[in-house]
Amino acid sequence: MEGRFVDSTIKHSEKMKLECTYPKKAVIIQTSWMKQHGSHKENVAVLHPTYGVHIEDKYRGRIYFENTSREDQSLSFNKSTLEDVGLYFCSIVTYPDGVTEKVIEVIHPDAFEMSERQNNPVFAKPGGSVTFTCHYDIEGSVQQVKWERIKAGGTDTIVLCTSVGGRSFGSDFRNRAQVDCFGRASSTIVIQNVTASDFATYRCVATGRNKTFEMCFTVVATWDHKWFIIYIAGGTSAAVLLLVFLLIFCITTAYRKKKKRKRITEALFNALYPTQEEPGNNYAEHNYHSSWDTERGKEESSLWPTQEIYVNCINLRNDN
Repeated sequence: MEGRFVDSTIKHSEKMKLECTYPKKAVIIQTSWMKQHGSHKENVAVLHPTYGVHIEDKYRGRIYFENTSREDQSLSFNKSTLEDVGLYFCSIVTYPDGVTEKVIEVIHPDAFEMSERQNNPVFAKPGGSVTFTCHYDIEGSVQQVKWERIKAGGTDTIVLCTSVGGRSFGSDFRNRAQVDCFGRASSTIVIQNVTASDFATYRCVATGRNKTFEMCFTVVATWDHKWFIIYIAGGTSAAVLLLVFLLIFCITTAYRKKKKRKRITEALFNALYPTQEEPGNNYAEHNYHSSWDTERGKEESSLWPTQEIYVNCINLRNDN
């Protein structure tokens, strides 16, 4: 609908996700998804923590809740068609905070445009804050300034400032964004409690009567000095442990291979040169006595075969 404030814009695709989360600690009683149809809204799906999920027949088999955790109430499409282009409303009823609503517009792919302007880097760290200042040069008075966070396939509205002094914050930034809507020639916003999803591209669009100015920023992560030292020390320790492990592994592998080669060599030697037992000593066949024969000679002398011994004697006489 013309002039309706939109929290997020999504480029239509067959598989797409309409994000809707509730970060506070209030109790979620029920979540309802609806779509604008002409002058009225039609039901899409209802998620209840006790009674489960109800999906209208028109959308059954084409949509699902990927994660039904307490905070995440996002709706996912897996078989979307161009008939699904339009405005969607995520309405979360909580206790004691009441009702929170997020408006998401699904637009035709041909109508989705991404800025190709050069991005200005801005440094931030998780949990900290980041500041953007948009210096615009527009002839005449500024009608409105819009700040957006750009992500793959869509954009999230941070704040929309109008010339009459109105300001509308996007549902994801209501409690953590501060803005100076109209300076003399600039607009400044501060985003607090930076999370992983905030490391993205941001766009400032200032609109005048006859001119529009656009400026883009990219948030880049920076490290705290203390955490940087811890990160380096941890990485070095891990590298040393890995090196020691590899060294032990190499030494163990080499030792096992050496033992294996030794076993193979001994097996081949025994196969080629089998061990033969020496026959028992026999005076008829040998001209030596072993220690075994000497020790047991007396006990087994009766068992040895009798051999005749011939001795040549020289008769030495003394006729005197």
